[in-house]
Amino acid sequence: MSQEKVDKRKYEKKHRAEIMRKQKRAKIAGWIIFGVLLGALLGSTLGVKIYNSIPKYVEAEKLGAFVNEVWAENGYGDYFTATVSDAEEETDDTTDTEEDTSDTEEDTTDTEEDTASSDESAE
Repeated sequence: MSQEKVDKRKYEKKHRAEIMRKQKRAKIAGWIIFGVLLGALLGSTLGVKIYNSIPKYVEAEKLGAFVNEVWAENGYGDYFTATVSDAEEETDDTTDTEEDTSDTEEDTTDTEEDTASSDESAE
């Protein structure tokens, strides 16, 4: 054997424990990286499939039935006493406000037109 090989063997024999620890760490790191990459690949693939399978629109009747069912099961009626008439009062107030807003917008437009016509007559 050449002297180079002899020296290499002596070094490996003397530092065998250290070399084996380094190899063990490298092997564990490799498996961890492999697991993370595999998890990311599977997670992204499954995540996209799950996201695409979720319905994007829920009909009001189905949603209302579900909410009523959960409301009844958990007994929330004892804590919250909202009634249908309360909801109707709120919607009536909302429509009145919307009508008032549209009236003020028309008044503003009329005022701007009057101002523009008076400016033209002044010239």
